[in-house]
Parts: sequence; C-alpha cells; structure tokens
Amino acid sequence: MGSKMQTGLLLILGTIVSLVGWMAIYPGDDSATAESAAKLMADPTLAKFGMLMGFGGMGAVFIGFLNISRKMAAGDGAGSSYANISAIMAMTLVVLMAIGISIEWAVTEASNATEGASLMLHSAAMETTFNFLGGILLVLLGIGIILEKNFHIIIGGLTVVAGVGFLLGNVDAIDVVGFIGFIGMMLVALALGVQTLRSKN
Repeated sequence: MGSKMQTGLLLILGTIVSLVGWMAIYPGDDSATAESAAKLMADPTLAKFGMLMGFGGMGAVFIGFLNISRKMAAGDGAGSSYANISAIMAMTLVVLMAIGISIEWAVTEASNATEGASLMLHSAAMETTFNFLGGILLVLLGIGIILEKNFHIIIGGLTVVAGVGFLLGNVDAIDVVGFIGFIGMMLVALALGVQTLRSKN
C-alpha cells in the first residue's frame, strides 16, 4: 500500500469509524457525572467497543493529518513552517487519544458509579487540551494548504474555520461552536482523504 493510499484511507475510514463509534454505539455522554459513568458500566462490552471505535478512529484521522503535515513540512514550500507545527500537534493528539481510551476503559471497570464519575472528570478535562491542540493543528494546516495550494483552497479555508471553532469551543458561553468545529474537522478529513486518493502526485 502506497503512502498516498494509506493517508487517504486513514482520513476517510478513521472519520467514518469514529462517528459510528461515538454516535451509534458509545452509550455514555460527554458529562462527568455518575449517571454517565453508570451508562458505561451498565454495558461494559458495548462501551469498550464504542470507545475503541471512537478514540481509535480519531487516532487514525490524526495520523492522516500527521502524514499530510509531514509531507508538506519536508517539501520546504510556502506552508512548510506552518505544517511543521501542525505535525507536532497531530502527534500529540494521537497520544491524547490513547490516554483518553485508557481512562474511559477504567470507568467501565470501576467498582461503583461514584468512582467512575471521578475518572470521567479526568476524561472531561482532556476536552480543553483536545480543543486547543486540535484548533492549532487545523488553523496552521489550513494556512499551509492555502499558501501551498496543494489541495483545493476551499478545503484550506474550511480547515481554518474548523480550527477556529475548536479554539472557541473552550469558551463556555459558545461551547456549541466547538461541536461545529468538530464536525468541520470531520468534513475536512473526508475532503482531504478523497482528494489525496484522487491526486496523481
């Protein structure tokens, strides 16, 4: 499998698997409450399957972003300096996904809902880091794409907008913008994946 096909599949399949895992299978929600922990503990097998797909799919997406960023950074083009930092953010987010699944996996094996809710606090706290790193990744990657024109400029613009949404998602008063940024990132991943698979170079 060539690197181009690998990157395209990571972005496309990672997005699909993650969305199915979070929205169709994962039984909990994003609140750090005893009720949310109890939902995960009620059906540990389903919860683990959902989080494997959710966190695992997101990890695949970030590896796809990493591959694109590294290639741009190595090319020493107009957007290489932006892509270099974007790649570092992508690597950090892959690690963050591994930590996230470890914490929530422990919730399913907690002795009671109160203990599970305590663990969920740690998982919920990662959202701030996720939004911050994801925002930087997308804004810088989008700027790099716009400067290098290696992908359609509309994709570059959408990437920047999604990144700004992530960064604003850390402000409680406009938390919904973070979700919009997340959906925007998924659309960017699909668009980049499709264009990567279709590209000749």
